[in-house]
Amino acid sequence: MDRSGRRVTYDRFWGLVLLVTCFLPARLEGDARLWNLVAAEENAAVIVWLLLAAAAGVFGVTANFFGWKGRPRHLTNFVLGIAMLAGPLVTPVIWQRFPFVNPVSLPLGDAAEIGWVVLVALAAIYTGSGMRIVRPSHIAGPALGALGALLVAVFAFLPRVGGEPSYGMAQLGALSEIGARWRALLPFLLTSAGVVCAILNLIRTGAEVMLAKLTRVLLIGGLLVWIALPFLEGGGKLAAHVPKAWGALRLLAPLFLSLDGATAFIAISMTRSSE
Repeated sequence: MDRSGRRVTYDRFWGLVLLVTCFLPARLEGDARLWNLVAAEENAAVIVWLLLAAAAGVFGVTANFFGWKGRPRHLTNFVLGIAMLAGPLVTPVIWQRFPFVNPVSLPLGDAAEIGWVVLVALAAIYTGSGMRIVRPSHIAGPALGALGALLVAVFAFLPRVGGEPSYGMAQLGALSEIGARWRALLPFLLTSAGVVCAILNLIRTGAEVMLAKLTRVLLIGGLLVWIALPFLEGGGKLAAHVPKAWGALRLLAPLFLSLDGATAFIAISMTRSSE
Protein backbone atom coordinates (compact mmCIF):
# COMPACT_ATOMS: atom_id res chain seq x y z
CA MET A 1 0.00 0.00 0.00
CA ASP A 2 1.34 3.45 -0.97
CA ARG A 3 1.23 6.10 1.76
CA SER A 4 1.11 9.02 -0.66
CA GLY A 5 -1.81 7.41 -2.45
CA ARG A 6 -3.67 6.97 0.83
CA ARG A 7 -3.15 10.61 1.81
CA VAL A 8 -6.03 11.47 -0.52
CA THR A 9 -9.12 10.16 1.26
CA TYR A 10 -12.06 11.87 -0.43
CA ASP A 11 -13.06 8.74 -2.37
CA ARG A 12 -13.02 6.64 0.78
CA PHE A 13 -15.39 9.04 2.57
CA TRP A 14 -17.83 9.58 -0.28
CA GLY A 15 -17.54 5.92 -1.24
CA LEU A 16 -18.62 4.94 2.26
CA VAL A 17 -21.52 7.40 2.08
CA LEU A 18 -22.68 5.81 -1.18
CA LEU A 19 -22.37 2.33 0.31
CA VAL A 20 -24.42 3.46 3.30
CA THR A 21 -27.21 4.56 0.93
CA CYS A 22 -27.17 1.03 -0.52
CA PHE A 23 -28.09 -0.40 2.88
CA LEU A 24 -30.36 2.37 4.12
CA PRO A 25 -33.94 2.23 2.83
CA ALA A 26 -35.04 4.89 0.38
CA ARG A 27 -38.30 5.06 2.35
CA LEU A 28 -39.77 3.27 5.32
CA GLU A 29 -42.84 1.98 3.54
CA GLY A 30 -42.24 -1.53 2.20
CA ASP A 31 -38.89 -3.03 1.24
CA ALA A 32 -36.84 -0.15 -0.13
CA ARG A 33 -33.20 -1.16 0.20
CA LEU A 34 -30.98 -1.41 -2.85
CA TRP A 35 -31.61 -5.07 -3.61
CA ASN A 36 -35.37 -4.62 -3.18
CA LEU A 37 -35.42 -1.54 -5.42
CA VAL A 38 -33.42 -3.32 -8.14
CA ALA A 39 -35.61 -6.43 -7.97
CA ALA A 40 -38.83 -4.42 -8.26
CA GLU A 41 -37.61 -1.99 -10.95
CA GLU A 42 -38.47 -2.59 -14.62
CA ASN A 43 -36.62 0.37 -16.13
CA ALA A 44 -33.06 -0.62 -17.04
CA ALA A 45 -31.73 2.94 -16.75
CA VAL A 46 -33.03 3.23 -13.18
CA ILE A 47 -31.40 -0.10 -12.30
CA VAL A 48 -28.06 1.04 -13.70
CA TRP A 49 -28.32 4.31 -11.76
CA LEU A 50 -29.03 2.44 -8.54
CA LEU A 51 -26.11 0.05 -9.04
CA LEU A 52 -23.68 2.84 -9.94
CA ALA A 53 -23.69 3.94 -6.31
CA ALA A 54 -22.49 0.51 -5.19
CA ALA A 55 -19.84 0.44 -7.93
CA ALA A 56 -18.55 3.93 -7.06
CA GLY A 57 -18.55 3.13 -3.35
CA VAL A 58 -16.59 -0.10 -3.76
CA PHE A 59 -14.10 1.52 -6.12
CA GLY A 60 -13.53 4.52 -3.86
CA VAL A 61 -12.96 2.48 -0.72
CA THR A 62 -10.73 -0.01 -2.54
CA ALA A 63 -8.63 2.66 -4.27
CA ASN A 64 -7.95 4.41 -0.98
CA PHE A 65 -7.25 1.22 0.96
CA PHE A 66 -4.63 0.05 -1.50
CA GLY A 67 -3.22 3.55 -1.98
CA TRP A 68 -3.61 3.57 -5.75
CA LYS A 69 -1.77 6.44 -7.39
CA GLY A 70 -2.17 8.20 -10.69
CA ARG A 71 -4.75 10.11 -12.64
CA PRO A 72 -6.82 7.03 -13.66
CA ARG A 73 -8.02 6.68 -10.05
CA HIS A 74 -9.34 10.24 -9.90
CA LEU A 75 -10.65 10.18 -13.46
CA THR A 76 -12.65 7.05 -12.62
CA ASN A 77 -14.12 8.74 -9.54
CA PHE A 78 -15.02 11.77 -11.65
CA VAL A 79 -16.69 9.68 -14.36
CA LEU A 80 -18.69 7.61 -11.85
CA GLY A 81 -19.84 10.73 -10.00
CA ILE A 82 -20.84 12.52 -13.21
CA ALA A 83 -22.67 9.42 -14.44
CA MET A 84 -24.79 9.34 -11.28
CA LEU A 85 -25.52 13.07 -11.54
CA ALA A 86 -26.34 12.89 -15.24
CA GLY A 87 -28.58 9.85 -14.92
CA PRO A 88 -31.72 11.76 -13.84
CA LEU A 89 -31.10 14.39 -16.54
CA VAL A 90 -30.97 11.75 -19.27
CA THR A 91 -33.68 9.60 -17.71
CA PRO A 92 -36.12 11.88 -15.82
CA VAL A 93 -38.01 8.83 -14.59
CA ILE A 94 -35.31 8.57 -11.90
CA TRP A 95 -36.55 11.81 -10.38
CA GLN A 96 -40.09 10.50 -10.65
CA ARG A 97 -39.11 7.38 -8.69
CA PHE A 98 -36.93 9.28 -6.19
CA PRO A 99 -38.07 12.94 -6.18
CA PHE A 100 -35.78 13.98 -3.33
CA VAL A 101 -32.67 13.30 -5.43
CA ASN A 102 -33.65 16.42 -7.35
CA PRO A 103 -31.50 19.35 -6.08
CA VAL A 104 -34.61 21.54 -5.98
CA SER A 105 -35.77 19.44 -3.03
CA LEU A 106 -32.65 20.00 -0.92
CA PRO A 107 -33.61 21.66 2.41
CA LEU A 108 -30.70 24.13 2.46
CA GLY A 109 -32.33 26.58 4.84
CA ASP A 110 -30.23 29.73 5.30
CA ALA A 111 -27.92 28.69 2.46
CA ALA A 112 -30.36 30.30 0.05
CA GLU A 113 -29.88 33.68 1.76
CA ILE A 114 -26.11 34.04 1.34
CA GLY A 115 -26.12 34.27 -2.44
CA TRP A 116 -24.46 32.47 -5.33
CA VAL A 117 -21.18 34.38 -5.00
CA VAL A 118 -20.64 33.12 -1.48
CA LEU A 119 -21.60 29.58 -2.47
CA VAL A 120 -19.10 29.66 -5.35
CA ALA A 121 -16.47 31.09 -2.98
CA LEU A 122 -17.06 28.24 -0.53
CA ALA A 123 -16.64 25.81 -3.42
CA ALA A 124 -13.33 27.53 -4.22
CA ILE A 125 -12.17 27.06 -0.63
CA TYR A 126 -13.15 23.40 -0.73
CA THR A 127 -11.42 22.86 -4.08
CA GLY A 128 -8.31 24.75 -3.05
CA SER A 129 -8.02 22.68 0.11
CA GLY A 130 -8.30 19.53 -1.99
CA MET A 131 -5.41 20.70 -4.16
CA ARG A 132 -3.41 21.42 -1.00
CA ILE A 133 -3.90 17.82 0.08
CA VAL A 134 -2.98 16.29 -3.28
CA ARG A 135 -0.07 18.66 -3.94
CA PRO A 136 1.00 20.34 -0.66
CA SER A 137 3.85 22.27 -2.28
CA HIS A 138 1.83 23.74 -5.16
CA ILE A 139 0.70 27.35 -4.74
CA ALA A 140 -2.56 26.91 -6.67
CA GLY A 141 -4.34 25.20 -3.76
CA PRO A 142 -3.80 27.77 -1.00
CA ALA A 143 -4.17 30.64 -3.49
CA LEU A 144 -7.60 29.40 -4.63
CA GLY A 145 -8.66 28.78 -1.04
CA ALA A 146 -7.54 32.25 0.07
CA LEU A 147 -9.37 33.87 -2.85
CA GLY A 148 -12.54 32.03 -1.87
CA ALA A 149 -12.10 33.09 1.75
CA LEU A 150 -11.71 36.73 0.67
CA LEU A 151 -14.91 36.58 -1.40
CA VAL A 152 -16.80 35.03 1.50
CA ALA A 153 -15.56 37.72 3.89
CA VAL A 154 -16.59 40.50 1.51
CA PHE A 155 -19.93 39.30 0.17
CA ALA A 156 -21.25 37.73 3.38
CA PHE A 157 -20.96 41.13 5.06
CA LEU A 158 -22.33 43.33 2.28
CA PRO A 159 -25.37 45.34 3.49
CA ARG A 160 -28.70 44.22 2.10
CA VAL A 161 -31.15 46.33 0.15
CA GLY A 162 -33.16 48.62 2.39
CA GLY A 163 -30.46 49.11 5.01
CA GLU A 164 -30.91 45.69 6.56
CA PRO A 165 -27.79 44.18 8.17
CA SER A 166 -25.79 41.71 6.14
CA TYR A 167 -26.16 37.97 6.60
CA GLY A 168 -22.82 37.80 8.41
CA MET A 169 -23.64 40.66 10.80
CA ALA A 170 -27.05 39.18 11.53
CA GLN A 171 -25.44 35.87 12.45
CA LEU A 172 -22.80 37.53 14.61
CA GLY A 173 -25.50 39.50 16.39
CA ALA A 174 -27.38 36.28 17.11
CA LEU A 175 -24.35 34.82 18.93
CA SER A 176 -25.55 36.54 22.11
CA GLU A 177 -28.41 34.02 22.11
CA ILE A 178 -26.30 31.02 21.18
CA GLY A 179 -27.62 29.00 24.12
CA ALA A 180 -31.12 29.05 22.70
CA ARG A 181 -30.24 29.20 18.99
CA TRP A 182 -27.16 26.99 18.75
CA ARG A 183 -28.77 24.66 16.20
CA ALA A 184 -29.54 27.48 13.81
CA LEU A 185 -26.08 29.03 14.31
CA LEU A 186 -24.12 25.81 14.00
CA PRO A 187 -23.86 25.87 10.16
CA PHE A 188 -22.58 29.46 10.29
CA LEU A 189 -20.02 28.64 12.98
CA LEU A 190 -18.73 25.54 11.19
CA THR A 191 -18.48 27.32 7.85
CA SER A 192 -16.78 30.34 9.42
CA ALA A 193 -14.22 28.08 11.09
CA GLY A 194 -13.54 26.48 7.70
CA VAL A 195 -12.96 29.90 6.14
CA VAL A 196 -10.49 30.81 8.91
CA CYS A 197 -8.62 27.53 8.37
CA ALA A 198 -8.37 28.30 4.65
CA ILE A 199 -6.78 31.66 5.45
CA LEU A 200 -4.34 30.12 7.92
CA ASN A 201 -3.35 27.54 5.32
CA LEU A 202 -1.66 30.27 3.29
CA ILE A 203 1.29 29.77 5.65
CA ARG A 204 3.54 26.78 4.92
CA THR A 205 3.64 24.55 8.00
CA GLY A 206 4.15 20.90 8.78
CA ALA A 207 0.42 20.63 9.46
CA GLU A 208 -0.73 22.13 6.14
CA VAL A 209 -2.29 18.89 4.88
CA MET A 210 -4.10 18.31 8.18
CA LEU A 211 -5.31 21.91 8.16
CA ALA A 212 -6.60 21.53 4.60
CA LYS A 213 -8.46 18.37 5.61
CA LEU A 214 -9.94 20.18 8.62
CA THR A 215 -11.12 22.98 6.31
CA ARG A 216 -13.01 20.50 4.15
CA VAL A 217 -14.49 18.68 7.15
CA LEU A 218 -15.83 21.96 8.57
CA LEU A 219 -17.37 23.05 5.25
CA ILE A 220 -19.00 19.66 4.67
CA GLY A 221 -20.17 19.64 8.29
CA GLY A 222 -21.85 23.02 7.79
CA LEU A 223 -23.61 21.77 4.67
CA LEU A 224 -24.80 18.54 6.26
CA VAL A 225 -26.11 20.41 9.30
CA TRP A 226 -28.11 22.67 6.99
CA ILE A 227 -29.68 19.55 5.53
CA ALA A 228 -30.16 17.78 8.86
CA LEU A 229 -31.73 20.63 10.84
CA PRO A 230 -35.14 20.51 9.12
CA PHE A 231 -35.30 16.80 9.92
CA LEU A 232 -34.43 17.37 13.58
CA GLU A 233 -36.72 20.35 14.14
CA GLY A 234 -39.58 19.64 11.76
CA GLY A 235 -41.55 17.58 14.21
CA GLY A 236 -42.81 15.31 11.47
CA LYS A 237 -42.76 11.58 11.39
CA LEU A 238 -39.61 9.67 10.55
CA ALA A 239 -41.28 8.23 7.47
CA ALA A 240 -41.39 11.72 5.93
CA HIS A 241 -37.72 12.43 6.67
CA VAL A 242 -36.05 9.23 5.49
CA PRO A 243 -36.70 9.77 1.74
CA LYS A 244 -35.32 13.32 1.99
CA ALA A 245 -32.17 12.19 3.77
CA TRP A 246 -31.63 9.32 1.32
CA GLY A 247 -32.16 11.59 -1.66
CA ALA A 248 -29.82 14.27 -0.28
CA LEU A 249 -27.02 11.74 0.24
CA ARG A 250 -27.58 10.29 -3.24
CA LEU A 251 -27.18 13.78 -4.67
CA LEU A 252 -24.32 15.16 -2.57
CA ALA A 253 -22.09 12.08 -2.54
CA PRO A 254 -21.67 11.83 -6.34
CA LEU A 255 -21.51 15.64 -6.60
CA PHE A 256 -18.53 15.89 -4.27
CA LEU A 257 -17.01 12.65 -5.58
CA SER A 258 -16.89 14.11 -9.08
CA LEU A 259 -15.69 17.51 -7.81
CA ASP A 260 -12.90 15.96 -5.76
CA GLY A 261 -11.96 13.61 -8.58
CA ALA A 262 -11.63 16.53 -10.99
CA THR A 263 -9.68 18.55 -8.42
CA ALA A 264 -7.16 15.76 -7.80
CA PHE A 265 -6.82 15.04 -11.53
CA ILE A 266 -6.10 18.70 -12.31
CA ALA A 267 -3.69 19.10 -9.39
CA ILE A 268 -1.66 16.08 -10.54
CA SER A 269 -1.76 17.18 -14.18
CA MET A 270 -0.41 20.64 -13.30
CA THR A 271 2.74 19.09 -11.83
CA ARG A 272 3.07 16.50 -14.63
CA SER A 273 3.34 13.73 -12.06
CA SER A 274 1.86 10.25 -12.10
CA GLU A 275 0.94 10.28 -8.40
